[in-house]
Amino acid sequence: MTISKSRYDSKVVEHYIIGPYHIKIYERAGKYTSEALYTYTTLSETSPFGEIIESISKNLAENVITEDDIKSKSLDPRFYSLQELFDSRRVLVEEYIYQHYPEFKTMKDLDDLIELACYKLIGIYKIAPFLMDEHIEEFYLDCPNTQLYLDHRTFGRCKTTVTLSDDDLERIKTRLRYESGLLLDESNPSIKTELITDRFHVRISMDIAPLAADGLHLDVRKLKRKAFTLPELVDNGTLPVEIAAYMYFALVRRRNITVIGEPNSGKTTLVNALDLITPPEWRKITIEDVIESVPQHNYDKHQVRLQVIPFEGENTLRSKSKEIVKLLHRSPDYVFLGEIQTQEHSQAVFHALTAGLHLIQTCHASSPENLIVRWVEHHGIAPINLLTLDLIIFMRAYYRQKLVRRVRRVSEVTKPYGGADTLLEIDLKINKVQLCDTFNLDTRLAKKVSELFDTPALREIRNVEGLNLEEFVEEMSTYIELINYLVQNHLFDPQLNVRVFHGLHAEKLKQLRAYGRINWPILYNHVIELI
Repeated sequence: MTISKSRYDSKVVEHYIIGPYHIKIYERAGKYTSEALYTYTTLSETSPFGEIIESISKNLAENVITEDDIKSKSLDPRFYSLQELFDSRRVLVEEYIYQHYPEFKTMKDLDDLIELACYKLIGIYKIAPFLMDEHIEEFYLDCPNTQLYLDHRTFGRCKTTVTLSDDDLERIKTRLRYESGLLLDESNPSIKTELITDRFHVRISMDIAPLAADGLHLDVRKLKRKAFTLPELVDNGTLPVEIAAYMYFALVRRRNITVIGEPNSGKTTLVNALDLITPPEWRKITIEDVIESVPQHNYDKHQVRLQVIPFEGENTLRSKSKEIVKLLHRSPDYVFLGEIQTQEHSQAVFHALTAGLHLIQTCHASSPENLIVRWVEHHGIAPINLLTLDLIIFMRAYYRQKLVRRVRRVSEVTKPYGGADTLLEIDLKINKVQLCDTFNLDTRLAKKVSELFDTPALREIRNVEGLNLEEFVEEMSTYIELINYLVQNHLFDPQLNVRVFHGLHAEKLKQLRAYGRINWPILYNHVIELI
């Protein structure tokens, strides 16, 4: 990729290497924009490597399926996952280079040359750095013959000089059709699926004509390969330690948690961090159209992950709403639901909640109030059903030199109680919903630990457990101290965090069985010894 001096003469503000790609980011992309310019260069721009890559692509393009491929695939050998294509094409490329260019066998850049040739052969050569660069959050193509642009974690919205040809786009369309198993044509002009390889994990949305008026539209969202842990989110400022401790307190009691926010606000990241530290004996079921949950069998947890057809698809046999209703016969201890979007989804969720299931879910909304308006006014959810909700966590992302994600509010639905903390008879015609904030970053509301004892969720917990204020403060203080210890010592490894919180839960149960109460200082010291 060559940058024209006449188009761009600002200074380089960052440079780094992603595989065989050398990345440079320039300060501004033009006179009247604050967008930076993201560029890359490769070996292919240095003769003779460009000619070699073109030769490999031309000569192997018509012979990408080998006899070994056919023997190893019981189905149509043309249908390979992207990871399988990487692995098989690398073998072909290596053999071609050894046969036709033996002088390059010992060159130091041989691996880079092979990688680039594989990307060229598969059809992702131009977008490979965007797929692999962990600094990139998302990248976009508005329509054909326009340049890709992206969201960078440090520099925000960046322009690029990359355009995709009709052939490039056709190959991406074909790949998405295969990976998703969905149609993409005039009758179904939208598709959403994921691509998973050992190099990247992305969620791709594509729209074509007649829906996309100017031609094909592409949106590629990067999914983090390593899960954030709760202490890590505290450390990077996503939420304060007291709220992290309160979330964990509610989580281990299987309270219903709804994480809301605008797109790319960090909802799934927070949910995965909480999901990672649930008790190991829980049977958990996830329902997602694009898999964003963390696989947990290697953490000695019980987890079933169900992938349903996204609402853009025509197949209703694997719809999210049907699978939610079917949960009633699957005996889950806790359920993770990704992206509650439609009226059908919402109705299925409240069907499950009123039947006694315990959920943690994500949903797009610009505020807790607007979420309730959409549920009640647009999705037809009776306000009385909202009493099944516990924590509503509102997140927002914004740029402050770099992309920042924050928990802005933690709200709860106020529930009717009598003076002695007993539930009053509920009027089934209730049409007024009140929210109680336990945390609000905008108004600088941050309730003290002792004040959280009177939140709606805590009132219900107190009724069930007979928990008193002293016990609550002692438990919360232990969680705060433990999370702070992990933060201060930068102990963010997921495996370590799972071991710590599993040990915390196991010791709690052990003390309760043996003594009928918990000695929190002894428990804390026991957990620290696990680190």
